Amino acid sequence: MSDRVRRLATTGAALVLAAGIVVGLLTADAREPDRVHELASQLRCPVCQSESVADSPSETARQMRARIAELVADGRSDAEVLQEFVDGYGQWILLAPPFTRSSALLWVLPGAVLIAGILVVARVTSHRRRPHVELTPERRAAVARALAELDDGEQGVR
Repeated sequence: MSDRVRRLATTGAALVLAAGIVVGLLTADAREPDRVHELASQLRCPVCQSESVADSPSETARQMRARIAELVADGRSDAEVLQEFVDGYGQWILLAPPFTRSSALLWVLPGAVLIAGILVVARVTSHRRRPHVELTPERRAAVARALAELDDGEQGVR
């Protein structure tokens, strides 16, 4: 190969390599904020408690988001980032705690309450659906006699 072809091939290879590096850096930067937001949405804000760190406007949540960004920039895995917060705050900090023996009741209880509620509603509505029973002629006569006796008793009191 001539020097000119060799230089052209080297320059072309360098340009392809540089383009690959630029594309890699741009996509890594674009994914990093998404990853930070995803991790922050899995953590409970210690101040707001009903909001995730991603959604909370508190200063504590802002500091936690900054710490998550640092850990992600350092190359930590999602599990390592979450574990750092669990180590500092306990399992409580996770908005969706893992299924363990100690948290089994938290996972099972809502379903059990829902099933119990459905059964209660079904039982109550089944009682309302019972067919209307017609009174027999004997029963009708007994009711008429009882009403007549009540009417006679009320007339005597007046």
